[in-house]
Amino acid sequence: MRWPMNESQRIRELEAEVAFLEAEKRHYQWLAESTTDMISRHDRNGVFLYASHAARDLLGYEPDELLGVSAYDLFHPDDLKALLSKSPLIYYYEGFYQQTYRFRAKNGHYVWFETTSRTRRDPSSGELLDVLCVSRDVSRRVIAEAESRRHQQYIAHANRLATLGELASNIAHECNQPLATMANYAHGALIQLEHSPEQPASNLAMPLTRISEQVERLSARLRHIRRFVRHGDIRPIPVAVNDVIEQACLLCQWQCHQQGVSLDRLIEPDLPATLADPIGLEQILVNLLLNSLEACQYEACRHVGNPGRIRVSARRASPGELHIEVADNGPGIPKEKRREIFAPFVSGHDNGPGMGLSISHSLAEAMGGSLTLVDSPEPVDSPEPNDSPEHEKPDNGGATFRVTLPFA
Repeated sequence: MRWPMNESQRIRELEAEVAFLEAEKRHYQWLAESTTDMISRHDRNGVFLYASHAARDLLGYEPDELLGVSAYDLFHPDDLKALLSKSPLIYYYEGFYQQTYRFRAKNGHYVWFETTSRTRRDPSSGELLDVLCVSRDVSRRVIAEAESRRHQQYIAHANRLATLGELASNIAHECNQPLATMANYAHGALIQLEHSPEQPASNLAMPLTRISEQVERLSARLRHIRRFVRHGDIRPIPVAVNDVIEQACLLCQWQCHQQGVSLDRLIEPDLPATLADPIGLEQILVNLLLNSLEACQYEACRHVGNPGRIRVSARRASPGELHIEVADNGPGIPKEKRREIFAPFVSGHDNGPGMGLSISHSLAEAMGGSLTLVDSPEPVDSPEPNDSPEHEKPDNGGATFRVTLPFA
């Protein structure tokens, strides 16, 4: 038989429970105050309800100085709009949310913070009680990433300049054609004036119009070349992929013609706009086209009845994604090089410098996409892509590189 607990026993048990809870509180408080990350608690308006001692080391504020201050007042103005748009996700849904932004320190400078946030709610009503945040200083990482992007841009720019050197004969040919046409029309107009100096000026309208058209054609090509070699940031925007493919093919068309290599296009009609940097995407395609052209020049694939052939295709893939593929009927990529084909200084051929694919891979990732080597490429001689096994090519049956990009 269990006797009822007397009052003194009950008090002792309650005191023991309080002592245990106090010890737990001190333990968790010690953890919060010892970490180098700043732990903070906010109401739904972003007002600080608590800040750990790390605020002193990270921002120069005493924890008490932040109490009652809204975090929104300390965000960098350029980051505020994005943070405000994400606030409802944090306030009204479950889960963790991570965001990177700039936060003003006590000395007025901004510190790059990476903050993981989670809401705490009343179990019975579901009402938001507060928002718990863990923030760390990622300034060094952000600066290093920015520096890496700058280096990548310089390397990509150097690659475009080098590519332009490879395309010099094509550019000269493209410029020579309109210049020759202008010269012919100008010569004809001069002959007309010599034979009939009193003729109406309207008789010269046709040759002058043709000259003007060729000037515009030449100007357009030169503007395109100037854009191609310009140095700038990668800025994905909605672009018509057909136009980018056409521009890339135009840059390489003369080389293909000179080498006896056919260049075919297979573009799915009515493709939606793609999110990409137009110059960056064109650079990727030109690099891939020049690689395919080099592969098609190998004697192994130039025997009678099997001339060099390159095919550029574009089609919808999984929902929201586009595939652009550059395929050739060259000797293919050796098995031992497939795993590291996108590493710097690794080339699919013995005489390549090994930077084009690495740069193209980085550019595709910078645009939110990817560049991959397709394991079982489609035969370039087939009229259109086919997923059936009988259409797979052997390892030495050419190479297909695939650019995957999101739709805008």
